[in-house]
Amino acid sequence: SSSPFCLLKMITAPNNIKEKQQKDKSSRAIIRVGQSVNLAVERFVTVGETIADDNPEIKVDMYEACKEARAASTAIEKLCELQYNGQQGMKSSDKASLIRAAKCLLSSITRVLLLADTVVVKQLLLFKDKIPHPCSSRLDGVNNFTEFVKAFSHFGTEMVELASSTNDRFNEQREERRRAQMTAARLILERSAMMLLTSSKMCLRHNECSRGRENRDTVFCQMRRAIDLIHFVVKDSVVLPSGQSLNDGRANGNSAPYISNWKPKDDDYDSPHSIYFAVKRFQDLVESTRVTMMGSYYRDKLTEVLENVIERTQDFTDSAYTCHEHRENILLLCDRIKLELNHLLRVGVSLDQKDSASPSPDLESAVAATVKATTDLRNQLRKTGLDQAADLLRGTTEDTDLLSAMKSASCAGDSGRLDEFCDRFSEHAEHLQEVCKLLRHISPTETLHVAARYTEVNLRIYGPQIITAATALCLHPSS
Repeated sequence: SSSPFCLLKMITAPNNIKEKQQKDKSSRAIIRVGQSVNLAVERFVTVGETIADDNPEIKVDMYEACKEARAASTAIEKLCELQYNGQQGMKSSDKASLIRAAKCLLSSITRVLLLADTVVVKQLLLFKDKIPHPCSSRLDGVNNFTEFVKAFSHFGTEMVELASSTNDRFNEQREERRRAQMTAARLILERSAMMLLTSSKMCLRHNECSRGRENRDTVFCQMRRAIDLIHFVVKDSVVLPSGQSLNDGRANGNSAPYISNWKPKDDDYDSPHSIYFAVKRFQDLVESTRVTMMGSYYRDKLTEVLENVIERTQDFTDSAYTCHEHRENILLLCDRIKLELNHLLRVGVSLDQKDSASPSPDLESAVAATVKATTDLRNQLRKTGLDQAADLLRGTTEDTDLLSAMKSASCAGDSGRLDEFCDRFSEHAEHLQEVCKLLRHISPTETLHVAARYTEVNLRIYGPQIITAATALCLHPSS
């Protein structure tokens, strides 16, 4: 909340009083400031002590910080109550004491805030343990619907607490990427909470159905994955030990084993493989050659970064959904950039041999040509990605019809037709993932980049999960 900032303003207010003769009105105002500071600090440390009582691990430090804050605010109040006469203001020694007390109060208040923040962080980190593991779930051991309702209600209460904590943490985030990641995690939890009720009821009614159990276990694993992402944001980009990558997922098949074995890697959270940012970095390096004069280090760096750019264009050229014209244009533009860069490197070598200290017209021309070629490539990649997205949107009605057909076949118990529809759905899910990958590449902001990234990841999991749910319904069409 804004109360700590208001408190800090009140603390510093006495130090901003001009050293000049004070009138009675000013003197009374200063006295009121001192009293207000003391009252506000008393309320503040009371909350801090309450937090300390509930968290023994910080109790000693919190009480010590609260004691220092209370002592400093009392000293400020007493110093503000010093009487002013008509000839002389506050003595210099009293002024110095007031400054020392204010500094001490600021320090102790900061300690209280930091200690309270560690409690919030700890609560968020411990929430993962409250997400049931598929093999040891409270919801897994219920024997009747009454027990299920009780267990699910308890679980729902914990999820509400988590939502409140993550909302507070989201509001504190200033970095665009971290806010987007927190949004992605909260969206996964929100969707999973709704899916958990249905999938758990399926397991309760048909405990022998392996498909139903697999579907519910996938929901649990998705929720734990979202908590992992929250941990990553809360702990300021610290990841768990590396394990299986999200890139190992498949558009079809069994999703539960994949997601249950998944452990986050650096690239899964902060994937740097974006063509937009790679091109931007390359262009920045090219532009900087006007200053660096193409030294040997920068020549090698330019070649390396261009290789990264061209490597990332392969997601566009290798896609089965990229039309022949776009693929040819991308390949031609990559060759053009290579030629322009080679010319730029030759100009750089020439300047290096001449020991020139200023950019030549040839260098300026080579830089402009390289930047122009790279910009043309970026525009072509953007057009390719947006065209694929537009094609996908034009088939929205067909998508709805396909899902309806899967549901109808499942309710009719027609496994043959369901398999046919599931195959078509798997192909469509793969297309969706391809489009998300391309949109991530061309996203110009961190927020869009993260949104496209996690949409792609979620589709890898939700696609097989929909097929699993349809298969379970087909096995029990009258459920």
